[in-house]
Amino acid sequence: MVDLSRRGMLTGSWRNASAGIRPPWSKEDSHFLAHCLRCDACIQACETDILQRGQGGYPSVNFKHGECSFCYACAEACPESLFLPRHTRAWDLNFTIGENCLAHQSVECHRCQDSCEPMAITFRPTLSGIYQPQLDNQDCNGCGACVAICPVSAINAEYNHGQ
Repeated sequence: MVDLSRRGMLTGSWRNASAGIRPPWSKEDSHFLAHCLRCDACIQACETDILQRGQGGYPSVNFKHGECSFCYACAEACPESLFLPRHTRAWDLNFTIGENCLAHQSVECHRCQDSCEPMAITFRPTLSGIYQPQLDNQDCNGCGACVAICPVSAINAEYNHGQ
């Protein structure tokens, strides 16, 4: 949440409302933050419960709760029309697999690959005998299924730098 205390106001920490991943099809962050009513309509409409109140009360995606089904219900529920048309790309996210991945710790695990419908995650053999994950963000649709299923929370999502 935003720190609205006197100290928070003086230090400017209240401005950090842009942290987090906005719902799919959200217009640019500055427009979204300026016009969002924080009414929770999109959060209530989310069929997979990945939308929650983030910093400043703005809707934010939490892939640890599940994956996005791209149902477009969040966009349809918005009274302010803060979303792009459905035929456009939902968002431009970059997923990364961290060093705490079980495969990096010499433990066989393929849960992320098994949950990845577009098959953007593959495992390649290495000299150590433990297959290592490779994530192709070009093939990734950004659903976040790999984040939710990872037993050690090794997969993270963030906007591509162009956003």
